[in-house]
Amino acid sequence: MEITREQLNERLSWSLDQKIDHTLVTIENALSYSDNNAYVSFSGGKDSTILLYLARIIKPDIKAVFFNTTNEFPEIYQFIKDSEGITTINPNTNLRKVIDKCGFPLVSKEQAQYIREVRSAKSQKAIDKRMNGWVNTKTGEQTTLGKISNKWQHLINAPFDVSEKCCFYLKKQPAIKFEKENKLLPIIGTSASESQMRLLKYYHTGCNAFNLKRPASYPLSIWNDTDKWNFIRENSIPYSGIYDKGKTQTGCMLCGFGCWKRDNFDFLKQNYPKHFEIGMSYKNNGVTYADAITFALEKQKCVGKKIFNYGQTAIPFPNE
Repeated sequence: MEITREQLNERLSWSLDQKIDHTLVTIENALSYSDNNAYVSFSGGKDSTILLYLARIIKPDIKAVFFNTTNEFPEIYQFIKDSEGITTINPNTNLRKVIDKCGFPLVSKEQAQYIREVRSAKSQKAIDKRMNGWVNTKTGEQTTLGKISNKWQHLINAPFDVSEKCCFYLKKQPAIKFEKENKLLPIIGTSASESQMRLLKYYHTGCNAFNLKRPASYPLSIWNDTDKWNFIRENSIPYSGIYDKGKTQTGCMLCGFGCWKRDNFDFLKQNYPKHFEIGMSYKNNGVTYADAITFALEKQKCVGKKIFNYGQTAIPFPNE
């Protein structure tokens, strides 16, 4: 089901009650499509907490599964423990091993993928696509879609690998294995506006992506953060204590996607110094995570006079 930009904008402008109704219908359609063989992917964050609450209105015994990345905040693990009816699936590896094998998760999932592809590319055509972007076949115009941003192209020649594969090995692969073994459709609490990749997927499929190789349902696609917090407060829904510490998004503790904002690593260093110290010592090609982050941000043009001191030496940025 193709969705236009106008249709998405209209849905984004709906009231919370309209979005709730739409979400419930989306879940009902997912259950109907799967003949009630579906589960909620439960991360312990606010999005999946809302999703599970709504899904259990329709199907009280729906299975909820937590895919343990081995790299979650302590408050997430406590919330998972305190929540009812959550099945935990563990990966057969951990973040340290994935970083050692594949590289550091830096910048964003899309940019890390593009950098990895260029570093391993066997054809000039594949390299050109990632260095220059896609060419619109209808108009002949050059676009930036699929392009490594200029400010991150120095990572192509970094003395370490950059990769998005941690997400695959720690979460996606265990999820796919679970779904195949149990013949279950995943119902996932992500929003279309969270990334360019998710936005493009929404235009192609809408909330129920039944036409993909891995069918899935995304009932919260049109919700924003204000919608989510209003819903939680209006219904007195328990949520993870990580948010009361000032975290606006959960996800993996040591995730380097969005590293130029520094929010996640500064938060980690301040609140979980032991976790921070251990994570910053992870290595790829003999380079520590701390020094890889420093290398990635050293040539950033938008950080002013901030000092980035996660590596061995504090590096003052130029005032540009």
